[in-house]
Amino acid sequence: MSVLTVKPKFLYPYSRQFPFDEVAEKIVKAMEKRNWKVPGITVEFDTYGSGETKYKMVSKIKGDNFELFFCREQGRLNKTWNDTAALCRVHIPKQSIEVFEDESGPRYYLYVGKNWEEDKTWFINSIKVHSKLNKEPRRYLCYKGNTYNSRAIELVYDNDLGREYSPIGSEPRKINLEQKFKEFASWLEEFVLGYILNFPEENVVEEYIAELIPYKGPWTTVFSLCDEKDAERILQGKENPNKLPLQDRHAYFGTGHRLVPLDVSCEGGFPEIARDGFIWCDVNPNINQNSKTNEISRCVDLEMRALFGKNYIVAVRLKYANDVYVADNAKYEETRHQLFEVIAPRDILTDEEFGEALAARGTTIVPITEYKGDYKEPIVLINRELDFEEIEWLVEAK
Repeated sequence: MSVLTVKPKFLYPYSRQFPFDEVAEKIVKAMEKRNWKVPGITVEFDTYGSGETKYKMVSKIKGDNFELFFCREQGRLNKTWNDTAALCRVHIPKQSIEVFEDESGPRYYLYVGKNWEEDKTWFINSIKVHSKLNKEPRRYLCYKGNTYNSRAIELVYDNDLGREYSPIGSEPRKINLEQKFKEFASWLEEFVLGYILNFPEENVVEEYIAELIPYKGPWTTVFSLCDEKDAERILQGKENPNKLPLQDRHAYFGTGHRLVPLDVSCEGGFPEIARDGFIWCDVNPNINQNSKTNEISRCVDLEMRALFGKNYIVAVRLKYANDVYVADNAKYEETRHQLFEVIAPRDILTDEEFGEALAARGTTIVPITEYKGDYKEPIVLINRELDFEEIEWLVEAK
């Protein structure tokens, strides 16, 4: 069995920790009965897990004037994974609230701008931090509970030492939390669930497993690094995977290093996939199992070298092209060089300038099936679990 074809178990939001949890479950199940297709509503999913234990959940349900984001822990699945299918953030017109499984917070945001239709996309999608300090328009107020392991009765406005705006005039100084929870639940019941139920149910279509794409890339073998713990699991899996726990029956290694960090602006023009975590691989054809002078390229070494324990060189002979990409590290080096010429005699890049170089590399990422062979310093980026038979060999790094 390929780990790519393991069918994930679907997780529903079953928690009843907060008053809007029940309607969140009803919304998910109502959308499922309509094959996730209702006019004006989009649904996004997240699949996680490892080996032969995979899970799928709704990550986001979004309409023109609301958004539900699911990522709150509601229980354990096994020793490795938590069930995170519960609702954690809700946006409705001019309001949003974020809750946590440990009862910390919650955080509540109230829109106080002048043009909701103009601002609602920003209000729903933005990271609301230090708007007054950053001289941004006065568009929201922030309220917090500031308690842990016990639910707050009231949320109090937080101007964060003057870095956020404070209420003025009749704007509330405090928010009754239970009343606000009920208000959100009622709104979702009426305007989201009620809307969905207007549409007829359909026969539920069985979940589709992506077709395996045979690998036909330009490199027979690519190379990376893993630590001793990953090496032991992979060697055991190649010998007899049945001796491993179900969740360990895969040959992924490392922790998934992003090509572009989350704090780098998307205005750099790179695709969203560049923010995902990858196994970084060198294409150096001179690396071999018996050499004592094997050297992984600097960028791969920096991203993949473990902080603790021994390191192993891993030779990956891909069977499938699914979720495999190529990027050009030369674009990063060239952009850094150009930036240093511009800022001379200053010899240290600001965070924003460094982000420009990372974004420049991010713009080059393409699926390996679309790679034209024209990159100066290609790196292969693997965004999926590997089968044990895709590991050609491992050797301790010198």
